[in-house]
Order: sequence, then structure tokens, then C-alpha cells
Amino acid sequence: MRRLSPAGGTGRRASGEAPGAARRVYTRGVKRLTLIFAGLLLAGSAAAQSDTPTPSGGVQVWGGVGTEVYLLPTLSLGLSADVAQLPSGTLSVRGTASATLIPLPDVTGPIPVVGADLLFRGNRAGLNVYGGPSVGTILGAAWLLGGVVGVQGPLGQGNWGYFGEVKARYLVVPGQGVFAPGVNLGVTYRF
Repeated sequence: MRRLSPAGGTGRRASGEAPGAARRVYTRGVKRLTLIFAGLLLAGSAAAQSDTPTPSGGVQVWGGVGTEVYLLPTLSLGLSADVAQLPSGTLSVRGTASATLIPLPDVTGPIPVVGADLLFRGNRAGLNVYGGPSVGTILGAAWLLGGVVGVQGPLGQGNWGYFGEVKARYLVVPGQGVFAPGVNLGVTYRF
């Protein structure tokens, strides 16, 4: 039995696309993010074979590119500081600022997002897994609430490093919330 739309049509979109196509695209995107997340965790577990502790203390600058709300391109900059050294890892606080580009003619510039993350990471040399809760705001217009999980490792023997992370957050605007995952890839510098 066919459903009639308010305009008297058959419920199909003008392009001939089935109404469930958006759901299929959403499902594929979630599956891809799940695979990326699993790969990051496996890489971190495999690299955690060394028992040598990483350098602790100090401040780290984070810079990278990524996505927000699935596919919107984002440039980000962060600053973190270690706040506690535990036997099994390090607890740090990271502040972030990013600019998300929305490719629409009505949008006159990047959307600024500021946030904070509470991160727990391992203390081993080489690749470490990190993660924790995350909160951000689009300058008071909306909130991003959720968490971040990633891997971080050194680039050679110096202070430079790299990171890759997955963000699983909700975009909360007055009256509703939307799942808004994203990824970040970039470099770090430890002082």
C-alpha cells in the first residue's frame, strides 16, 4: 500500500530516492566510525608492549585537522597540561578551540567551537591510548557533550608527536539533541 504525501504524491522524493536512503547513509557512517575506533584501540594495545614510562609533566600543544558532525571540515588547536601522575597513567586537562567550515552560501565564515577534555592516558613509551569526557560550546548557541578516545605517539626522539582521535558527542540545542561524531588527526609538541 502506498503512502500519500501532503502534496498528493507517493511519498517518494523528487530524485526518486527512497525515504530510507538517509538512514542507510547514517548507518554506514556509524559503522565506519566504529571501525576507526576499533583500529585505534587495537593499535594502542599492540604498541603498549614496552614498560618504559613516557616523559611526564609539562604542557602539550595539539594541532590538527578533522571533522565535526560527521563530515564538516575542522581546524583545531589545543593546549593540555598534566594534572596528576597515577601508577597506571596520567590525567590531563585539555582546552581546545576549533573552526568548523560549513559549505553553505548563507554561512559567512567558520563556526567557532571552544571546549575542554579530561584525558586519561597510559604511561608507556611509544604509542598510548587516551580518552575521557568532552564538553564544548558553539559560543553559547549549542553544546557538544560526550567523549573522546584516541592514540598518541612520538615522532622520533624529540618533543614532537602525533595523534588520532574519535569524538562521540551529542550536539545539544534548545529542545533537542543530535549525535554528532567526528575525528581529528594531527601533531603535538611537548614542552
